[in-house]
Amino acid sequence: MAAIYLFVQTGAIFLAPLFMPEFSAFPEPNDPINPFIYIFLVLVMTGIILILIKYGRKRIVQSIFYVSIFITMLYVFIPLFLLVDQEGTLALLASLALAGGLMYLLVRRGEWYVIDGVGLIIAVGVTAILGMSLGILPVIILLIIMAVYDAISVYKTKHMITLAEGVSTMRLPVLFIVPQKEGFSMDNVVKKGSILPKNDEPRDAFYMGLGDTVIPGLLAVSASLYLPQSASFLMTANLWAAAGAMIGGLLGYLVLFRYVLRGRPQAGLPFLDTGAIAGYLIVYALAYGEIGLGMLGLS
Repeated sequence: MAAIYLFVQTGAIFLAPLFMPEFSAFPEPNDPINPFIYIFLVLVMTGIILILIKYGRKRIVQSIFYVSIFITMLYVFIPLFLLVDQEGTLALLASLALAGGLMYLLVRRGEWYVIDGVGLIIAVGVTAILGMSLGILPVIILLIIMAVYDAISVYKTKHMITLAEGVSTMRLPVLFIVPQKEGFSMDNVVKKGSILPKNDEPRDAFYMGLGDTVIPGLLAVSASLYLPQSASFLMTANLWAAAGAMIGGLLGYLVLFRYVLRGRPQAGLPFLDTGAIAGYLIVYALAYGEIGLGMLGLS
């Protein structure tokens, strides 16, 4: 899980500069209203998915996710293929073929390793796109709000657990899955109808939501793009700040994992986002030798 966390954010940092400006989710990255727009969209989509699950409309839920997954993979593949085909025709065809092939595997096979593979592509792409779309201050605002929302939705309303339970049996790449025993299969999860162990059952796999890698990763991507590229030890200061966010989030994950081992579902973002923000601020101060508005991307 820690390796997945680092892979997603490192991949997003390398991928984000390849995106064209029109790929940005928001026209003005530093607008502090952007995170509130994002939160509103998250709440609306979560509400729609929960209603559909409640009334047994799983086919519609799957269709919504399949379309979103396919489009996201195209957004990831096209910039990569454009590196070798600047005209774009072959890049588009290759992207359609690769995304289509992966969708076929997901729909027809749907085992945990296919789900994880597609999930990695989606997580890297979304982290890169949103990270390049938001400046430092909007990202920090978003991380704080999402951490609070995650805690409420897991510990208070528990609707995030309901959502995860509802979509996990649909073989959708919304969770990363790391089996804990040989022979683990998604067939068993679907048959059981739940990802949570019942009573004193041994845990058969660990699960982590894609958002637990994406949301804290936005700060690393934004720092790598929007902070000054001042010279520093071995690499530029902006990359050190990005690394600080990644390392801080990873330390937060290690603390989170201790609670996960107790067997209850845990809200990841309070730990991950707090660690990412703290790590970013500490390393920024060391790399740039200052504490001030520059930390927030403000001059």
